[in-house]
Amino acid sequence: MAYVNKTNSVPSAANPLRSPSPKTIAAIVLIALMAVLWLRVLTGGQTAPSAALAAEQAMLVATTKPTETSVRIEPAALPILEGRHDRLGVDLFSAANWPDFRASANAADPVDEHLAQRQRQKALLDSLSQSLHLDAILQAGQNVCPRACIDGKVFSEGQTLTVKKDKEMYELTVSQIDDNRVVLTWDQWSVVLKMAESEDVD
Repeated sequence: MAYVNKTNSVPSAANPLRSPSPKTIAAIVLIALMAVLWLRVLTGGQTAPSAALAAEQAMLVATTKPTETSVRIEPAALPILEGRHDRLGVDLFSAANWPDFRASANAADPVDEHLAQRQRQKALLDSLSQSLHLDAILQAGQNVCPRACIDGKVFSEGQTLTVKKDKEMYELTVSQIDDNRVVLTWDQWSVVLKMAESEDVD
């Protein structure tokens, strides 16, 4: 008696169509999707009604376009600002852009600034002295140092006198008292206050 192995039998040609495998189903779905995408690419992604509407709009735009399409381009003169367009922003060949050259060029500036500062100090001391008035020179004896009465206050040599000007306070030192004058010093500058000469009235 012979036994036939049914598991090793060759499948018929119609068997895969009756029960397709999952791989076959996935391949069919992907091919169909690819066909739909290619169809959309070839038709521009528009269906028939939308394509007709787009054609109508294109024709309407073409009819409403002006007949003269030439564009005239005219050059416009830009304003030239002095210091902006007539020189380079960073000129490598200019000595002003190099710190060493600037230092040598400005070497004389501190001297000028020092001289100007001294002139300002001298002018300030002159203006301070004009606001002061020497009232009297007090001499008690030969062995007693004389004292000066300035604006109603009595000062000896070495004392300081405070003067207010433009909301600033300045201290002047009484450095010397003579018979009819007083020498005041401030910041290495000195000014002389003299008593007003009395007029003889007959």
